[in-house]
Amino acid sequence: MRTKKTKLRYSFRLYILSKGKRVLGKGGAQILDAVDRLGSISAAANELQMSYRFVWNYIKRIDERLGQPVVATRRGGSQHARGKGGGGAQLTRTARTLLKNYKAAERMIGKQLDSKRIR
Repeated sequence: MRTKKTKLRYSFRLYILSKGKRVLGKGGAQILDAVDRLGSISAAANELQMSYRFVWNYIKRIDERLGQPVVATRRGGSQHARGKGGGGAQLTRTARTLLKNYKAAERMIGKQLDSKRIR
């Protein structure tokens, strides 16, 4: 009887830490990436099928652990945007660097693991 070979592959979890606490992992990277692309915390939450409150709290937790903001926001509504409505959000320089480094490490580790065969 011949057994069917199952293709095995590696999986990993990557976190950026500050003072021993997790600052950014896969979920946080997805949130920051969505905010960056969409220019809105609300739109990012919607796209990721997460509540606005969850995304907002996640961003605030990153801020606290880093000691600086990762998202700069503009308040929306006709009173706050010179009659144009709609607020917005954009990543700070710190967040862009954090996200860039996370993605680079993820690619590097992924390539390294992909090159190793499981026997």
